[in-house]
Order: sequence, then structure tokens, then C-alpha cells
Amino acid sequence: MLQRLRRKAQKLVWLEFQSHDRAPRLNLEISPEELQLELAKIPAPLFLGRYSKEEIRTKFERCQILPELRSAGFDPLILEVESDGLVEHRVLVHTGERNYDRVLLELRLREGVFKVKDTIARINPQLHKLFQAETIPMLWIDWLLLQNPFARFPDRKPPLPEQKYPGLGILNLVVPLIGEFASETRKHAVLDIPEHFHGALFYSRWMRFFNPEMEGKMKAILRDLKNFSLAAISWGVLLDGLFNRSLGRFEDWKPGEQIYPLSINLEHYFDSPIYRELAEKALAENHYSLDLEKISAKMKFLEPMEAEAVKAALEIAENG
Repeated sequence: MLQRLRRKAQKLVWLEFQSHDRAPRLNLEISPEELQLELAKIPAPLFLGRYSKEEIRTKFERCQILPELRSAGFDPLILEVESDGLVEHRVLVHTGERNYDRVLLELRLREGVFKVKDTIARINPQLHKLFQAETIPMLWIDWLLLQNPFARFPDRKPPLPEQKYPGLGILNLVVPLIGEFASETRKHAVLDIPEHFHGALFYSRWMRFFNPEMEGKMKAILRDLKNFSLAAISWGVLLDGLFNRSLGRFEDWKPGEQIYPLSINLEHYFDSPIYRELAEKALAENHYSLDLEKISAKMKFLEPMEAEAVKAALEIAENG
């Protein structure tokens, strides 16, 4: 493969180490046309180093993702699979035409390792005895977008932070497929670092925070703010309106890693008495409220559409 490029590269190495004056007339330049011809011979990198585009399509059909989209009226569906062959792997599903304004699904995954020992050292030394390994291989959800670009938000269900269009209701089909990708590529976990509270809540059906304190705190927020809509809570957290009554201060909620465990060791970690005890302790010791005035005051720093979403969420919260 690419014999011409290799020969020129070998000559370049020889020149570099043997002195250029031994081959004064050697031309190492490659024309754009030559480069394009040679690069065209390289097969497209496989998704996660394993799956072809047709194999991805087969999985999306078998897991009912594409059938569910068709039944919702999206047709035709255009599947794109991209990979840099090293780090980032991406799947897009468009409807009608290849246009980002018509994207229904975008999934970006990255392969890597989770530094267990380093993370535990920051969390709680009591957890050290639960792991022998320094790191574990994982599949990271870098980005997941599920949206209906033709729908509008209902009056009493305003957009969540960074939500441009309403969702599709197929997260329950997509996350298990990501778990399947992880298992088949010999990963021990799927990892996500949620940017927003609502993302953490959506993933909590399959994932738990590696830090048991954050797992307990999320449950405490849901317990204490059960009368608020998810939009009000998520915007409130984003705009620094989450008040920890137990500590007497506003809390900058930075949750960290959520883990979808696929190995016995990780399952034992989340089921361990130490993890459960620390999570329950955080649940019992933290009590929360939302400062609606502070949230409202911060609306002026938002984009107009975002401010409208916050205003609608606060009106629903105040009027019930």
C-alpha cells in the first residue's frame, strides 16, 4: 500500500541520517495529484476499528433505531459513518438530505482509559481497596444528539439548556447499543461526563456517578426539587441558582464521570457497601432549594431564545 510514498519516505530517512550530499538530485516532492491518487487507495477507517458502515446500519436496524424513526414519519433516512481511525468515531442520521439542519441523530464516541486510582484518590481513599487496576478501558460518549428538527416545544415544556429542538424519545434504544459497541470492543465501561443536570438524569437509568457523593447529591436534588420541572432545575443549576441549605451556600454542581458498568469489578464497585454508604450519607446530609430571583436576574446574560426558555420555566414553577 502506498509503495511510492513509502519509497520516498525511506529515501527521506536515509537522507536525514546519512547526509544529503550523497543524493543531491533526489526529488522528494509529491504533487497534489499524486497525493490524491495515493490517498484514494486507502480504505476508510472502520468505526471503532471494527465496524463498516453496513455493519453500523445493520445494528441500527436490529436495535430498532431506524425502524422507530421511519414509523415517526422520517423518510428517507441517510446514515453517515465517520472515523479518523484513531480517536473520534461519529454516526449521523439525516432525514431527506445531507444537511446538518436535518440531523435526527448524532453520536460521537471516543476510546480511552479511565484512571481509576487517580480518580479515587480525589474522591475518597476508602474506595481504594475495591480496585487493583490503575486504569480501565472505556468508551466515552463525547456527544449524543437526538432531536426532531421539525417539531416545536409545547408551551408547558420549554427547551432544556442547549436544546434546540424537542427530542425523539429513543434514548432507550441508543444507550444499550453504545453498551454493545463497548462490549464488543473489549471495554469495561461506557463513560459520560454530563454537561447539564438533565443529561445526568437521562443517563441515570443505565449509569451511576463514579463518585458516590455525587450520586447521593443528585438524588437529594430530585427529592427536594420534585415540585419543579426538569427545565427549571436544569436551568437553575446552570445559572448558579442551586442553593445547598445544609451548607448555607450556593453549590457549583460539577458532577464528574457517570459510568455504565460492563465488567464484574465495576458492578461490584457500585454494589459495594462502601459505595452505597457514601451515597446514602450524601443523600441524607444535603438539602436543596432553587433561588428563583437569582436565576431570573441571570437571564439578561443569555441569548434571547435561552432567556425565553428560562422565563417560561420560571413561570411554570411560580404558577404551578
